[in-house]
Amino acid sequence: MNDKTWDRVSGLLIGAAAGFIAGILLAPSKGTDTRDVIKKKTQGTIDQVSESVRDIRDNLTKKGQELWRRGITEIPVSEETLIDDAPADDPQPV
Repeated sequence: MNDKTWDRVSGLLIGAAAGFIAGILLAPSKGTDTRDVIKKKTQGTIDQVSESVRDIRDNLTKKGQELWRRGITEIPVSEETLIDDAPADDPQPV
């Protein structure tokens, strides 16, 4: 995970926690109302974190695929290398 993505995720979590605490401490509401607000905010935070995780997963998948393609096309493999690495009991190609 790169620093920019980590900063986004940690900032999101810290901001959500600070907002949650401030909302509870400053809320002049009944207990049932406060619980409803907590439930909604928690669901919103879960949705945001899920979206961030999906973005990170997608970026890592793209990077992995790119590295895989690059590795397949850029690693030089000669026939001699394949013959030298073959087990001794395999017949040599003609």
